[in-house]
Formats: sequence, structure tokens, C-alpha cells
Amino acid sequence: MKPRHVALCFLFRTTEAGSEVLLGLKKSGFGAGRIVTLGGGVEPGETAAQAAVREVAEESGVVVDVVNLTQLGRVRWRFPSQPAADMDAEIFTAVEWSGTPEPTAEVEPAWYPVNDLPWEGMWEDAQHWLGSVIDGTTLDVLVTLNQDNETVSSAVFA
Repeated sequence: MKPRHVALCFLFRTTEAGSEVLLGLKKSGFGAGRIVTLGGGVEPGETAAQAAVREVAEESGVVVDVVNLTQLGRVRWRFPSQPAADMDAEIFTAVEWSGTPEPTAEVEPAWYPVNDLPWEGMWEDAQHWLGSVIDGTTLDVLVTLNQDNETVSSAVFA
């Protein structure tokens, strides 16, 4: 089975307190109960960048223009005990958008200081690669989960 193609988009802003990233508490679907970034599946006929823009709007009401996206690379997740959950994600960031993040049926968005992320509420694998996103560093990482589909067996950077 081919991994699901997804697009993730990290929005950043600078406040008097410092740099912040928009994440959200996932209310439904895959990852419910965890703090995640905005994003989701790439639909037929759309590019990953278009999917990132659509998903940000659907999950937070924020409008991002494709020209304001920076593509950082990819993260690939493999779930050996549940291959149907495998995903290949294209990672984007943006510092320009319009609107104010609002809760939706799927996500409760919130701003977090980049130097104080809510690791305890996130997927464990984020600790391996999210620092590259925060730093704006290109990344290509393969994350393999353990049989519990939650903890990390390995995170290999290409």
C-alpha cells in the first residue's frame, strides 16, 4: 500500500515575547487528543502547497497564499504494525497570512513559544525533527514507529 501524501504547514509570528508557532489540539480523526501542526491529505489534482493552504484555512480559518509558503522538505512516517497509516508529508512554513486562528470542529489552534513547545502533548517523533522546522533548516527524515504505533523506533535523516 502506498503511503498517504500529506502536507503540513507551520505558521510563525514574532511578538514582543519572541517567536511563536501555531499548533493545535486535534479534536477528531488521526491524532485526536494530541497537539499537532495544521495539515492533512493532498487531494487529487492539487499540489502539496495548495493542500497546505487549504488545510490551514479549514483547520483554523487563517488564509495563506501559496506564494508565501516556504517548502522545507519532508517527513515520512512508517507504522510497521499498521502500514495503512504510513504517511509521506511535505513540510511548509509561512510568516505571512491573514486572519486570526479560530477553533474548528477538527482543531483548537493556539500559539506556542518556539523555545517552550508542548512536547508532552505532541507525538513523540516531533522531538526528533521539529527543531529543524523551527530553525528553518531543510529536512528529509524517515521516522519508523514501534509496534505500539506511538513511540519512535528510529528517526533517520537523509
